[in-house]
Amino acid sequence: MQADFSQDKSEAAPAGDDPKIVAFLCTWCSYAGADLAGTGRNQYPPNIRVIRVPCSGRINPLYIIKALIEGADGVMVSGCHPGDCHYLVGNYHARRRFTVLKKLLAAAGFEQNRVHFTWVSASEGSRFADVVKDITKKVLDLGPSPFKSDFVNTHFIDLQLQSNDYCKNETEQYTSFDRRSSQVNFSLLQAQIVQHCREQLEAGIVNTVIGYKHCEDTGNGIPCFIDSSICSDELIWNNRCISNLAGYLLEQNGKTAIVAKPCDARAVVCFINENQLKRDDVYIIGITCFGMINSFNEPLPGCLDCKVNIPPVYDFLIDVSLIGSYEPVIGTSQSSNYSSKRFISEINKCILCFSCRQSCYGCYCNTCFIDRTEPDWQTGSPDFGKKMLYHLGRSNHLSGRCVECGACENACASGVDIRYLIRSVSDFIENTYDYRAGMSFEADPAMLSFKIDDSETGFLGFSDPEYPDIAGGYANE
Repeated sequence: MQADFSQDKSEAAPAGDDPKIVAFLCTWCSYAGADLAGTGRNQYPPNIRVIRVPCSGRINPLYIIKALIEGADGVMVSGCHPGDCHYLVGNYHARRRFTVLKKLLAAAGFEQNRVHFTWVSASEGSRFADVVKDITKKVLDLGPSPFKSDFVNTHFIDLQLQSNDYCKNETEQYTSFDRRSSQVNFSLLQAQIVQHCREQLEAGIVNTVIGYKHCEDTGNGIPCFIDSSICSDELIWNNRCISNLAGYLLEQNGKTAIVAKPCDARAVVCFINENQLKRDDVYIIGITCFGMINSFNEPLPGCLDCKVNIPPVYDFLIDVSLIGSYEPVIGTSQSSNYSSKRFISEINKCILCFSCRQSCYGCYCNTCFIDRTEPDWQTGSPDFGKKMLYHLGRSNHLSGRCVECGACENACASGVDIRYLIRSVSDFIENTYDYRAGMSFEADPAMLSFKIDDSETGFLGFSDPEYPDIAGGYANE
């Protein structure tokens, strides 16, 4: 049997004609609105399973993702109207969080009508009933969720066959990328780095320099820590200095200099904006970069998509253009194909080694959410379900925070490209909220701030022609 990802209502789950919808309701407005619907005898389908929460701003997007994977055919989230929040700004923060989550789910292949966000006040009992009717109809039309654990377990072989076909037809194609030493004189760049770092150490301006040294085994530049001007000669620079060094700053004491590519510098900005570092403790030696290559002289995936060649912030800049021209041969990245087949195909490759998490500058939590036992994030399907929860949860965690360094994809031993999810969300956040991670100390992080007039793209009753894949219009529109 070949599984139909769009509308398989026959065998995916017995609840095809009786969808289960998890409803997260704000206790002050929407839950009270549900009570009013009952006392007012406003009838609505009994398909929702209500979870009462203090505020819509308290709802972690992971709860919504877990609900879908654990068996819910749909999810409804409802809170106070903007401006009426019992906690003043809780629903303003929730609005951005839910809008971005819906874009993430759309990029992973979830149907837009699988998850719904709306506002219902305590006095809108009849509206609450109408909203539940509308959402139930939309979810019923879609059929059971193809991402729920029992469906995946039942049809795993079919899913694997389909994803394998996808991999054969739509793998990434790169053009050749030749290292042309005549274009950039890396020895001159390296000499400038060594000289400047030596001067900073001798003057006592910094205590430590984080840079790169040569690795005999791989030929790559690997992280090194220099605390003496005598050892500055160990520093190197070429187009094999792949690692993002920003994460090492979190372990340093005193003022530290870092040799920073644009993505490294952007990561430093994110750390400072998230109060993980103090600006006065970091000295940024920025280097103009046009891409790194692997041992086969091919451009790294993250470098193919990179649009930032000059570090947006620095204390001292070593500019390639001042030493020589450099025009890398840019390859073509994979097309933006948002489908459940693509997501399943990438998930199938994952072996849950967590290399992406370990290499990512943004994954600095002492205990990752996937390893926590309270709440227990283990899914009913400990293999496929856990992989889905991990990658969607991590992508959500990096929404508005990813600096597109490609470290996760470079470190993956299985060739998993979930970075396309984060990339699509980053573009959406830039277009919607005019924010790109790590570009300025003055810009408020998109997911930690809000505006009164923020878009409600993806909310029930709101249509946005620019993003039809996450529109939330009513069924009769």
